[in-house]
Amino acid sequence: MTRLLLFLLLLPVLGCQQASVPAQTPLKPVVVDQAAAYPSQEPKTRPPILTGFAPLTKEQLDDGWVQLFDGVSTFGWVVSEGEGTLSVMTDGTKNYLVFERKDQRPITISHRFSKAKMICSNDEESVHDGTGGLGAKWAFTTVAGISNDSRITVVQAKHNEIQPLTEADWKPAAGASEAKWTDGVLELTGGSGMVESVKEYGDFILQLEYFTEKGINSGVFFRCIPGETMNGYECQILNTPSDNDYNSFIGTDTGGIFRRQVGRNVGPKDGEWNYLTIAARGPDIATWVNGIQVTDWTDTRKEDNNPRNGKRLQPGTIQLQGHDPTTKILFRNFRIAEWEATP
Repeated sequence: MTRLLLFLLLLPVLGCQQASVPAQTPLKPVVVDQAAAYPSQEPKTRPPILTGFAPLTKEQLDDGWVQLFDGVSTFGWVVSEGEGTLSVMTDGTKNYLVFERKDQRPITISHRFSKAKMICSNDEESVHDGTGGLGAKWAFTTVAGISNDSRITVVQAKHNEIQPLTEADWKPAAGASEAKWTDGVLELTGGSGMVESVKEYGDFILQLEYFTEKGINSGVFFRCIPGETMNGYECQILNTPSDNDYNSFIGTDTGGIFRRQVGRNVGPKDGEWNYLTIAARGPDIATWVNGIQVTDWTDTRKEDNNPRNGKRLQPGTIQLQGHDPTTKILFRNFRIAEWEATP
């Protein structure tokens, strides 16, 4: 199966076994709310708010960084080669992503957001470039405390070649929606309808900021059938879903893939700007809210031109939703990077 944005760690190959290892404080397991870290995919389930994760600063979010390790769970990570285990442990001061080999053979742990080799260090920050899947270039910052090649404290990534989208990259609002642009900020109001991108996108990373008041429902649709109203995949925007939303649908929290995957609730707040990242490559889709990963989904349905009915791999437009007459949502700081077509 094509994997979304593979991130490879080959620590023994990179010589970490030869590093001088300082005395280490014994580790103990991190206690995490499993229901919040790995929410139920069953309807009528309200995911708890995930707490304790390592937040990004406003400056990091403005610069396009996201966390690949949230600091409290192994969400998004797998042992992809070899035999070993992944866990999150703490020394009382720092939390670590810990991987343990069952024997002395190398193991590879991977994250689906991008691809690079990690350079080990003794709790010293190292910044280096990696070449990601299909030629996308990423910059990585890592801080690693080494104990038998197994401790990682921070893994972050951003795209070095992401480009801004301006008002000229969007068509006028369609349907009942009204669009007003002011100094790069889009205000979408008026009723059911959308603002659609001029260009079509297939495999991409999209970043934006949004601002809503309590109860406002919207979404970012992608790989849409051009010219049709929101016939695409939907990344939901709804910080405060009602009980009726949970009873009727899955994926109703911000960052959730509506009707497809429940998103982890990392506490985005109405009345302030929030950051949203959407990554799509082939059948694999992932989203981040305020830099923390909330979904990791693979579309295994049969192919269909309409993503509402099946898997769509061909490019389509991006559409910003005006949900209903009460919708008033602000967007700004649109940025996008594309991959080559998935082979």
